[in-house]
Amino acid sequence: MLTPSLTLTPDTVKHLSLLRTLGEPELSQYSRWQWLAWDASSRFLLSVQKQGGTPLRWWDLHSEAATPLFTLSVSRCVAAWFLPGSQRILSVTARGTLQTWSVTDGTLLSSVETGGSVASACLSSDGTRLLLTSGQGRVLLWDLERGWLVWRLEDPAFLYGCALSADGRFAAVGAAEEQAGAATRASVRLWDARTGKVVGARTLDAQLTWNVAFTPSGEGLVAANSGGKLLFLGLPGLETVRSIAGPASGAMQVEFSPEGSLLAASADTSAFVVIDVHAGQRVFAYSDLDDMQGSTANFSPDGRFVCWGMDDGKVGIWGVKPRPGAARDVRN
Repeated sequence: MLTPSLTLTPDTVKHLSLLRTLGEPELSQYSRWQWLAWDASSRFLLSVQKQGGTPLRWWDLHSEAATPLFTLSVSRCVAAWFLPGSQRILSVTARGTLQTWSVTDGTLLSSVETGGSVASACLSSDGTRLLLTSGQGRVLLWDLERGWLVWRLEDPAFLYGCALSADGRFAAVGAAEEQAGAATRASVRLWDARTGKVVGARTLDAQLTWNVAFTPSGEGLVAANSGGKLLFLGLPGLETVRSIAGPASGAMQVEFSPEGSLLAASADTSAFVVIDVHAGQRVFAYSDLDDMQGSTANFSPDGRFVCWGMDDGKVGIWGVKPRPGAARDVRN
């Protein structure tokens, strides 16, 4: 079981501490990157290791065991999610294979080919659509309920992290446009998620945009560029609303807390930070100082925990312990 935690706010998050670690140490001679995801109830947590270690595994956090419920050797797995309202996990591979797995027994339930390579992916909040991008400029929107392609387009830029807005209106991706002399310039692309029609594009003052994330309110998105800046852009015009400092090495991944007051940013230097969105200031930071490792940092849907992948292949869960005798705002 997880130790009870207060709801994470700009005030409480300053007191984050490591509450639990999951998994056994997995030594690897390769660089390691973990993709993490919670289920909607904050009970289950999964990890995809893109290099080194076990490709796909997941845990039941109601269990005292640190060992995962199941581990699967899914070749070249890129990302995975718990599908809302079901006992299924969706995984996507670099070859564009979509597979679903039973959470309870780990069996393969379905498999379909999208017909293209995948570098980045984003699942819609209702679990019905999947945005897929390749590094060479291909973008697909896949209908998971019908198992078919909704739209597809080609873009001349190099594409990185992508996102879908919670209201289903927009799709976005971080990019790098080729310049003279083998240089690149950071860019953000924005499309109508229903049709694939271009809504806008914006170049930024950096070499590339690692990732993008829509605000929970749907009023804008944040773009993390290679210059260490987090740019808040308005929709649909992509005008700069504000700019705050992120990790100096660049944020490889960013995610808002459920209510939007906090932003977790994972750096390319084995670290993650939590930022107070309103104040624009870092309120928590952690690093294990291992240059061969990185991970996404993800808030639990109930807003009480944040997880991050550690240098030995384990997964850490951070929270805020209630003070003895104080009024408690904790999980039942």
